[in-house]
Amino acid sequence: MKKLSLLLVVALLVATMGTTTAQDEEITLVVWDNFTREAEQEMIEELNAMFEEMNPNVTIQREAYDTSDLTQLAPRALSEDNGPDVIMVNQGFSGMGALVEAGLLLPLNDYADQYGWWDRYAEGLHARNSFSEDGTEFGTGNLYSVSNTAEVVGIYYHKSIFEELGLEVPTTWDEFVSALTTIQEGGYTPIVFGSLDGWPAIHTWGAIQHAYSDLATIDNFMYRAADGTFETEANVQAAETMLGWIENGYFSPGFEGMDYDNATYGAFIGFEGAMWLTGSWMTGSIVEDVEDAEATVGFFLLPSAAGEEVPLTIGGVGLGYGIRAGTEHADIAAAYIDLITGPEAANLLFAQGYLPAITPEEYESGTLTGDVIEAWELISSSNKVGHYLDWTAPDIAADIQEMMAGEVSPDEFTANVQEDYESGE
Repeated sequence: MKKLSLLLVVALLVATMGTTTAQDEEITLVVWDNFTREAEQEMIEELNAMFEEMNPNVTIQREAYDTSDLTQLAPRALSEDNGPDVIMVNQGFSGMGALVEAGLLLPLNDYADQYGWWDRYAEGLHARNSFSEDGTEFGTGNLYSVSNTAEVVGIYYHKSIFEELGLEVPTTWDEFVSALTTIQEGGYTPIVFGSLDGWPAIHTWGAIQHAYSDLATIDNFMYRAADGTFETEANVQAAETMLGWIENGYFSPGFEGMDYDNATYGAFIGFEGAMWLTGSWMTGSIVEDVEDAEATVGFFLLPSAAGEEVPLTIGGVGLGYGIRAGTEHADIAAAYIDLITGPEAANLLFAQGYLPAITPEEYESGTLTGDVIEAWELISSSNKVGHYLDWTAPDIAADIQEMMAGEVSPDEFTANVQEDYESGE
């Protein structure tokens, strides 16, 4: 596989595309994003430099926040005259929906027509960046952001540990459960997991839930359809399964006190555990920190407990880029979004180990990044892309923590989430 030279891409784009803004006005475009990890910095700075090369009168003033801080700070920042012109927005009612309801985000439909954003990925994925104008209906109405990354939650695994224990990548639920026992008996933690930060538990339990569920039921819940409900047999089964895995010791010892970035990540790259159930956003960091990770670490989808050939899997497009409703630089902001979510950016994202929403021009099968791309292509082409549950149930992390601690039963857990869901919390 030939990786594109970042500087060559910049030079070609500058030479062929020219500028997109008037040259007689010096403009500072304030951009907020969530690229905070070291492996992400080169990628986003190259893209910003590319835009500034194309638009010599524009300076990008970039501010980076982790996702939780970004979501918390966005309402006040977007209501101020000097707030960000472009901001990455977390999807769901508590994120994008609240901002749309407050009139803080600009509808992007006209820009999507102008730049051809509708054709960049499937219509169903655009729905995740869409709300009704009043912010009360998710998955319909206006487009309010565009994403440049895709995400899929699956299993990173150490090939050397699998080889040592005589394991193949499991393709059925029974094979996966059997592998958990084999790994534990072999002296390794089957799944590294830390729930101190709260949100990782949404992904871990949610991945199990998706394995038992169907997309229509989850869609109805996520988009708050008339028959949307959390009290399903699949959700109870998923809770029972997770409690069983905890009892059997399939997760990291002391997972309740392990944070994500240090303890959990450290446990995986330190070979304390054979597998890590998390999202594709960690690929770049793993490639950077694990020797020859492209060859020694793999990625696969959690198999379906319902027996589906292609498993329903948590995933989708990453946080989308939106425009502050009160900005004086909407056209320039849209031009920035067009570049940073376009095909050139996809190649740069891939070069840094990211899963772009647009498939990169070249990748190599059998590598870690190749595994991730093929997993995403499989579920996206098969309409098996699930959801992050906190988009519509923002307090679900606390409910999952209670369930994992044995403070409530699986039935009580689903009832508690349903009660919060019905109250709009």
